[in-house]
Amino acid sequence: MRYGLYKLRQAPEKRGDWVFILDHSIEFGKKQCLLVLGTTLDKFRKNKCKLRHRDMNVLAIDIVESATAASVTKTLVNITRKTGLPAQILSDGGRNILRGCRDFIEQKARGAAVRQTYDVTHKTALILKHQLKDDGAWLSFCNKTVESKRSLVHTELGFLSPPKPRDKSRWQNLDAYVQWAEMILKQKTRSMSKSEVEKFTAKLSWVKTYESHIRQWRAMLGILNAVKKEVKSNGFSKRTKDNFNKSISALKIETPRLKTVKDEALAYIEEECAEISGVYPGCSDIIESVFGKYKNFSGRSPMKEIGRAVLTIPVFTSNVEYDEVKAAMESVSADDVRNWLKANIGESLLAKRKQAFKLINKK
Repeated sequence: MRYGLYKLRQAPEKRGDWVFILDHSIEFGKKQCLLVLGTTLDKFRKNKCKLRHRDMNVLAIDIVESATAASVTKTLVNITRKTGLPAQILSDGGRNILRGCRDFIEQKARGAAVRQTYDVTHKTALILKHQLKDDGAWLSFCNKTVESKRSLVHTELGFLSPPKPRDKSRWQNLDAYVQWAEMILKQKTRSMSKSEVEKFTAKLSWVKTYESHIRQWRAMLGILNAVKKEVKSNGFSKRTKDNFNKSISALKIETPRLKTVKDEALAYIEEECAEISGVYPGCSDIIESVFGKYKNFSGRSPMKEIGRAVLTIPVFTSNVEYDEVKAAMESVSADDVRNWLKANIGESLLAKRKQAFKLINKK
């Protein structure tokens, strides 16, 4: 905790090529953590468009109970007092974050070029959602898949049961479900016993009726995966559109739906690459990874809440060095950590729970 607070207090270098990557995380309770990571375009380009934990500077860890556009703008204003205006702000396109970033750019950029980029992973997921959320064939396919899992999981054909579905946003099951369905369509029954063949026919022959849909869904995934692969491997640049078109040239894009998916992907690329000069990151997976690692620490707490474990984030996103640890221990005390936690997080849910369920001993 002391080392994390020391790292958080370190003033970042003031320069004009900062890239801010931000997102909210929420666990139990009302508190949300707005995390802002920073790297530089120079570092991103020297690393050949790869982002690693150690390439990140933790620019802000702001704990709020109401994650509004105004709170996002306030955090960005505070950061730029130390870093200067960023060259780019990259996020998942959440409503409050998107509005907060726009307000910040309007208020502070004053004509300066600050690129606001929509993360490719979330954008392609949104395109997929547009196509599938009201699709009758997809919804009925999902229902049959769930029914098949229930009827097969405790039988001799349990090894053929579908993958576990996500609890929310059924369209996010597409990749796993299509892969499973393709495997079922190719499945040979010669090595099965008579009872297994009968059960296979009774419980899984329905997959065949969706064969044309499965081919189309696979083509949709091919288009969107090509966008993600290009942007995650090479970032956004003037070459992005041509590279994407080349990567999908072998796909048969014949139906109106596939043409729509391709057009939406191209429109996204054109918007993000408008007036671009050089190479810019287009993927915020790094911040999802940081939150995932943070939750390994917070998961040790009896209650999963935004708490003191947030101070581990500046530690595991840096190279731990002897001299720096020594300086941190000499300059940051345990009292400093307690004061920071009190000012930024307040009383924990666990402390409140202990108080609420405290047993009063009576004679």
